[in-house]
Amino acid sequence: MTTYDANRIRFFGRILVLVSIMTWFYRQDLMSLNVIILLNFVVKYTINLVAKTSLFRKKESEASIISFKRKAKIFTFLISVFMAIILLSATAYLTMSDQVGGEIGEYDSPHYYDGKFNNLEEAPVSSGSFFGTMLDYMVGNSDRSPGQTVPTQPYERSMVAENDVRLTWFGHSTILLETHDTTVLFDPVFGTDNLNPLVFGPAPFDYEHTYTVSQLPEIDYVFISHDHYDHLDMSTVKSLSDSIFLVPLGVDEHLKVWGIPSDQIMSFDWYDEANMSEEFQVALTPSQHFSGRGLDRDNSLWGSWVVQIENHTIFFSGDSGYSEEFQEINNRYGPFDIAICEAGQYNEAWDEIHMYPEQSVQAAIDLNATTMLPIHNTKYILALHEWDDPLERVYLEGKRTDQHVSTPMIGESFVLGQSMEDNTWWRDVAQHEPWFLKTSAIIGWMLPLLLVTGIGMIGHERFIHQSEEE
Repeated sequence: MTTYDANRIRFFGRILVLVSIMTWFYRQDLMSLNVIILLNFVVKYTINLVAKTSLFRKKESEASIISFKRKAKIFTFLISVFMAIILLSATAYLTMSDQVGGEIGEYDSPHYYDGKFNNLEEAPVSSGSFFGTMLDYMVGNSDRSPGQTVPTQPYERSMVAENDVRLTWFGHSTILLETHDTTVLFDPVFGTDNLNPLVFGPAPFDYEHTYTVSQLPEIDYVFISHDHYDHLDMSTVKSLSDSIFLVPLGVDEHLKVWGIPSDQIMSFDWYDEANMSEEFQVALTPSQHFSGRGLDRDNSLWGSWVVQIENHTIFFSGDSGYSEEFQEINNRYGPFDIAICEAGQYNEAWDEIHMYPEQSVQAAIDLNATTMLPIHNTKYILALHEWDDPLERVYLEGKRTDQHVSTPMIGESFVLGQSMEDNTWWRDVAQHEPWFLKTSAIIGWMLPLLLVTGIGMIGHERFIHQSEEE
């Protein structure tokens, strides 16, 4: 057997081993490991190319053989260049991009101390194992996103009768509130772009209908719960520049950088109240969360909102972990006609700052709410649960506890206080059907055979020599 033939057999053996391992990773949802393997090949190929440049090429006869020392030198060089690019890009972004917002100073607030805002009770942003969470992220799950375009309803403008309050959910935490003479938006994030500042994600789900600010009636007031990118979107804020903004302390500095005049911004501390009109009162209430758009964290306040309008009392949670403060909010402002509560993007690693669906229902019970509307779901992959898990669990928990839960389709409007039929629309969305490589039993049986065959092809010369010696 010629050396050429032996090399070719080893080459195809390596291919078989690699394909077998990557297919097994795919079947086990370990897609991140496949990404690591591909990156390894990219790095290896890049090293081989760089080794041939004048900077690293050796003049000796053995220059075609890249030693381990040379590979290490090249790899170190490439990593250094890559890290320098990342560091310079991040620094430039955080110093030059308007997305980060304005510089925030100190505040005369009982919740501001040690150079930052604080929760009423200590609540770590992450309480789980870092490596355990990273391992979970490495495991792929196609059901984290819908298997098809999310069915939605088109938003249609119409007159609202006097004394009525109409609500429309546009996905995630964006809520439109309408009366006969007032329009309010909560945490508006519109458009189809990825969440900033990361241009590579997360991207919103594919909706059947597209929603923009231009489709809405003129907005009188915009309520912001906190400054995270999935609740405070620069482009959406700029498109609402004629509105009055109600924000927690510190968030006003972001808005000023984006061109919102100071006289159109009202800043609130927890339990600050304001009378917007005779039929319209508001208050910022506590939530258990955190803030930050750049490297600094907790330099602006976060919170929930209580809105009393047209003899209706409405609670909007923003983002929050579960706490006994919901009962205190009820004692001060309840009972509530509706509690719009976050129910999504939960994980045991951050269970102090986000609620599980069952806790969201309990929060509505604590608030003495007639109806609960789950939000903070069905638009982005920001956690590890399946996309429809929040809606399903909230719906079932509502049945179990006799807490009425409203689950309208995205874009569907309803009048507060009017009865709504149960709508489990997410159950009709087709589940993602994996490729046959993932499900086929034949492929599963073939993988060990291909792996063993590949190993045999790689080491075939050794087996041949052993046979000849015998």
